[in-house]
Amino acid sequence: MNKMGIDDKTILNIAEDAAEILRQRSVDSFDVYVRWSSSISAEAKEQKLDAFEQAQTWGVGIRALLPGGRLGFAFATGSPEAVREAAEKAVQNARNSEPDDSNTIPLPSRDAFPEITEYDEDVAKVTADEAIARAVELEKAALDYDRRITKVRKASSSFSESRWAILSSEGLKAQSRGTWLSCGVMTVAEEDNDSQMGYGFDYSRQLSGIDYLSAGAEAGEKAVSLLKAKKAPTGNFPVILENEVAAEFLGVLASSFSGEALVKGRSLLADMTGQKIFSEILNIYDDATLPGGLSTRPFDDEGVYSRRIPLVQNGMFQGFLHNSYTAKRTGTASTGNAVRAGFRSAPGVGPTNLYIDKGGLDKESLIGRVDKGLLVREVLGMHTANPISGDFSVGIAGLWIEGGKIAYPVREGAIAGNLISIFSGIDAVGSDLRFVGRLGAPSLLLTPISVSGS
Repeated sequence: MNKMGIDDKTILNIAEDAAEILRQRSVDSFDVYVRWSSSISAEAKEQKLDAFEQAQTWGVGIRALLPGGRLGFAFATGSPEAVREAAEKAVQNARNSEPDDSNTIPLPSRDAFPEITEYDEDVAKVTADEAIARAVELEKAALDYDRRITKVRKASSSFSESRWAILSSEGLKAQSRGTWLSCGVMTVAEEDNDSQMGYGFDYSRQLSGIDYLSAGAEAGEKAVSLLKAKKAPTGNFPVILENEVAAEFLGVLASSFSGEALVKGRSLLADMTGQKIFSEILNIYDDATLPGGLSTRPFDDEGVYSRRIPLVQNGMFQGFLHNSYTAKRTGTASTGNAVRAGFRSAPGVGPTNLYIDKGGLDKESLIGRVDKGLLVREVLGMHTANPISGDFSVGIAGLWIEGGKIAYPVREGAIAGNLISIFSGIDAVGSDLRFVGRLGAPSLLLTPISVSGS
């Protein structure tokens, strides 16, 4: 990945040039966010290249704050002249905005930034040929898992690096960089006129952290395990949410931890701080300092230092995630959870590495605790869950359990309930913590919930 001459010094110089323009316009409060990114991705099909993409971008996001809490934002990319125009536009947008006393440019943190640099020079040096080779390797690993794997719909590998800086009128000057890589593969297994799909993936911040063979085998195993599936039984049964599925449920709950959802009246957890509303064995954290986490960073997108935030401890809800705006609006302090979708957006509020802490039981031990019940390996329609009410009804696929052992695969079933009841009805927590992007969870054994065959 060619850096095109964009190094840490150049990025900081761009920020300082934009800041100087704002000072010339007598803007007392502002911040400048500069980000440069480079990426390579490849897809393989039938052991050869099927799709390839390589991209590099850099740009600047500028916030200008005028008296009365009038905040303006603008972004630019491509040239020094575009940056100048964006600075002018941010000031103009501030003049035309509505006053809001909660708008603020945060002061530099008194706490030192943690010494975190999730950056691997080897990732930054990956070539197009290497990216293609990894996608081909991934596809082969999936095809080699079992003779019943008849095709691979998609096998992809991706590699990226970013460098960013934040400079503000309040004296902040911060820089960092990072690397990311991932792979994903979807397989099709066929036997006796039955066809099932499976998906495998892996993420890392270091080149040595990706296991393409295991990701391919995972996709094969998932597809094969569901062949000749039966309809799920109907009734109230103990349910094990496999770690990836548990992470999807956490993803629906995640929005309720946001201070932004709180101030908009859209949080399921409003007015519940300090209450024991979940299972006493449930602990949830947001940790921007987690080693190897996809969102691990020394500071957030406003330059507030990163830390580990307890959200649920022994079932008790501890409080919300905040950026500087929602913190001021609610009379508290930023938790370092300002996030941007890139230089084209102003900072909102979001989790970093959000996860359910692992327990002491492996998945086999969880299965052994179930006389009759369901291990859910896949959910369909999670996007239909209501994050404000917490209600959900989703299709499922998985494995039926009899006498503490896997009996047969099931499909065409559904589970329904409420997020509060799901997370308050956890009977045991597994040790197999796994992240799906920035969301992580171990497998969870739930007390009986409604299961219906369809």
